[in-house]
Amino acid sequence: MKLHVQNNTPKFDIVGDIHGYSNQLIALLDKLGYAPVNGVWQHPERTLVSLGDLIDRGPGQSEVISILKTMQEHGKAIVLMGNHEFYAIAWYLKDKDGLPLRPHSAKNLNEHQAFLEQLKEGSNDYLSTIEWLKTLPLYLEHEKFRCVHAAWDDKHIELLKKYTDETGALKQEIWHDLPNQDTTFFKALEYCLNGSKLRLPEGYSFVDSGGKQRTKARLKWWDIPEKATYQNSCTSVPNLEELPDLPISLSLLPSITDNKPIFFGHYWMQGQPRLMKPNFACLDWSVVVEQGVLAAYRFNGEQTLIAEQLVWV
Repeated sequence: MKLHVQNNTPKFDIVGDIHGYSNQLIALLDKLGYAPVNGVWQHPERTLVSLGDLIDRGPGQSEVISILKTMQEHGKAIVLMGNHEFYAIAWYLKDKDGLPLRPHSAKNLNEHQAFLEQLKEGSNDYLSTIEWLKTLPLYLEHEKFRCVHAAWDDKHIELLKKYTDETGALKQEIWHDLPNQDTTFFKALEYCLNGSKLRLPEGYSFVDSGGKQRTKARLKWWDIPEKATYQNSCTSVPNLEELPDLPISLSLLPSITDNKPIFFGHYWMQGQPRLMKPNFACLDWSVVVEQGVLAAYRFNGEQTLIAEQLVWV
């Protein structure tokens, strides 16, 4: 469906990564003043925006999909694609040799198995969900604000517009020929859905929140200091002191041409939700971990964000 978001007094509730935690989603909708009417969760004056990563990990993935898909179909929500939605599609799609675009390795299966089990891989529900995921926009560009799952860069977004329709979703012909797209497309797609990752120097690694050993760290693209190092320019690292205090290239700075607020998820932030900067808000506050929360921002058109408009459960 076409997105009708050219409202001069926008009222949006922008929600971070849900990862299949349906009870938390319902609690957050209730706290935000949404209620089911004829089977559709809705607010009389506001529109929900999901920043993606609806799936993988949590116990209520089918219910999360049902709630947001129904809201979207009735014009009550805009649902963006996250990297996990893209992974789910690539797990299903095959190349010309019949091989899955996302390898069915033990690592990838472990990450995706809960989705496959809950949606019953190969079932009608599973197949219709994959088709729906393929229609999700990669970004939202409103006159008052912008949304993307992981990272915004004007140049990458402009390039992706060649491959997307008016909603920001990849055109169907791109899906049909996905393996043959050029490297600039995949670079832009990877940046928007996964952000930029820095390979650590030889001998350095860290253990992430999930207990995995990592040799790449996520770039804190929204706040890179002038004297940028691995320690002060990376995020989603439980103990930044594990990273080297060595300089990185400032060529990694994104191209962002104005101060319109940008909302994003993806980064497993820890602690009480807070704004990143006056016009940047990460809304992924690690609902998947015991002390994490599901967070949203109540946007009413302001160009300087207000911490008190962060809401979470």
